[in-house]
Amino acid sequence: MNPGTYVIPKHGRVATSPAAKFFKSLLQIWRPPTATRGLPGPVRFALAVSGGSDSMALVRLCCQLREFREQYPVLQFLRLHAFIVDHKARPDSTEEAKRVRKWLHEQFGPNKKDSLRSDILTLQWPHGVIPSELPNFETEARRLRYQALGKACHEANIPNLLLGHHKADKKETSIIRLIEGYRGAGLRGIPTESDIPDCEGIYGAYQSGGRGYTTTQNKSAKALFSKHRGAEEMLPPMKEYRKQGFEFGGVRTYRPLLTFSKRDLQTTLKEANIPWVEDPTNQDPTVSVRNAVRLLLRNKTLPMALSGPADWNIYTLETAVENIHQKYFWRNKRADDFFQDLDILKFDSRVGSLEVRIRSMGLQSAFLNPTKNIEREHIGARLVRLLLQLVSPQDHISLQTLETATKNMFLDIDKELPDRGKQSGKAAHFTAGGVYCERFNLLNDDSGLKSKGSCKPVSLDYTWRLSRQPYQRSLPEPVCLVPPSQPSSYNPRAKKHQQLMYLEPPWQLWDGRYWIQVINSTIKPLKICPLTEDRLLRLKARFKSEGYKGKKKFGTLQMLLKEAAPGFSRFTLPAIVDDEDNVLVLPTLGFEVDGPTIIEWRIRYRRVAFPDSIKKEAVIALPERELMCVKPPAISAHHENIIAERREAKMQRKAEEIQEKREKRLQQENEMSTMDSMG
Repeated sequence: MNPGTYVIPKHGRVATSPAAKFFKSLLQIWRPPTATRGLPGPVRFALAVSGGSDSMALVRLCCQLREFREQYPVLQFLRLHAFIVDHKARPDSTEEAKRVRKWLHEQFGPNKKDSLRSDILTLQWPHGVIPSELPNFETEARRLRYQALGKACHEANIPNLLLGHHKADKKETSIIRLIEGYRGAGLRGIPTESDIPDCEGIYGAYQSGGRGYTTTQNKSAKALFSKHRGAEEMLPPMKEYRKQGFEFGGVRTYRPLLTFSKRDLQTTLKEANIPWVEDPTNQDPTVSVRNAVRLLLRNKTLPMALSGPADWNIYTLETAVENIHQKYFWRNKRADDFFQDLDILKFDSRVGSLEVRIRSMGLQSAFLNPTKNIEREHIGARLVRLLLQLVSPQDHISLQTLETATKNMFLDIDKELPDRGKQSGKAAHFTAGGVYCERFNLLNDDSGLKSKGSCKPVSLDYTWRLSRQPYQRSLPEPVCLVPPSQPSSYNPRAKKHQQLMYLEPPWQLWDGRYWIQVINSTIKPLKICPLTEDRLLRLKARFKSEGYKGKKKFGTLQMLLKEAAPGFSRFTLPAIVDDEDNVLVLPTLGFEVDGPTIIEWRIRYRRVAFPDSIKKEAVIALPERELMCVKPPAISAHHENIIAERREAKMQRKAEEIQEKREKRLQQENEMSTMDSMG
């Protein structure tokens, strides 16, 4: 019999155990980590634990994953870490968190076979705020909770965060979205996997801070999972571009319990004699909309406002939501297939610009049936979004805003083959999602376009250039403040500009595109802001006043701008300026106005997902720099606790070994004395 199966009494049927069902569900959404040489890397999972039945069952099922390590060798490196969140919303929340941690220690402590580590994360509310009295308590608590979990995962070097949302939570979310007016893809409910929410701009938590692990699929990863039928097809298409000058990593959230009911999870806990906490506020329908919806689900009824035909009930809604989810997944997969075949001519991360050749007939040949024109538009909009996300400063681009952009970018998106009149009606440049798109090279412009009634395929191969949209004067420009860095030590033997050592400064996300780290050795704060035309003119006047050397340096800057940032795209470059708004550094170009003695910086482009067809020479990456005046960071309190626990466990193992040797020696002495007495 296969691992994870058992025979149902009386019936003789072979059923899947909860552990096997959980592992199969996890395989559908999670991909194994691999090292850079293709060798299996450590599998680290962080578990968000509240003490309820869903999160406690998640801990139990994760600990049972080790049963499959013979079948799946990657699980030999499984490491589990539970984070218990203390919301500080009730007077007894701290004691409850400590009680849950005690339960975890008793059931899965370091001395157990299926051990895991656990820590309590206390949410820090603003001074004077009473959380339970906030009108938007759920929203604020969710934001603080995810931020605390994201920071803790990055600090512990854990890229995977498992959440305990189950089947009922998915139903509740779909109904809440229906009440709020969402339609179509907005009713999909809870996603099975995603980047950690509410952590935008937090380095290490959101799409950044990778430390040697990657989610890129390769031959080694596929070989480890080849025994699971259909595992490769179920893995979502996603690739991180790991190259010098680009960020990668971040914390991903996974919800493997969406196929489990709450009753199944409670049954799993009862069979293992594991306690859990029941929050009384979850049963009060007046506390939140979710509680009211939960009451409707429990009674299997819907209000008149949500009722449709007589045979329309909560179960038909669940079926409709599942159909929407399947259609959404299929459209994304087809768009990703087209995206992988795109011809990326150039991507310059110094300015954040993209040149791509889009070949015609791709979308049209896939859907020649005119009745499926709506599907062609949906897939085209998703393909446009994949392209815009390489350049756009926006974290999320709505598909509803890309209808015009899709028709402009794909000339063959219409139901019929385009003729010369239709092509002339297409815009040669437009703006969408914070990106300026320009068609600057159209091939076969004078030949290859046939009349509307011609059956000969039309060849429309053309090139688009995508760059950051110019900043609008009516909107505030993106700014990051850099306070003066505090020196931590002094080294008189070092070079003059490296005698003071500083603690490593934080990474800041500027304009949603660049992660920048700056050591400010001046006594006044600095700013990171766009290179505007006024700042460039003042810089030109300053160089002219410095004579020949200044003019030569400005000529070098002009050559850099002409080569990397032509036209108005240069006014979207980041610049580090002083308190008088004078430019000191253009970090993406590596251009320093006053030399290397003023400030130090590091800059990386945000995480991007390029198609498989891209060539290495097509990517111009930012130069990787090292901060010379940085003191190694001190050990955090979290790591000190881990070191203390490991030291204590090591001492305990050593004491047990000494005790075992002592007992063995006493046993041998007793045996010798018995033999002597018998002799």
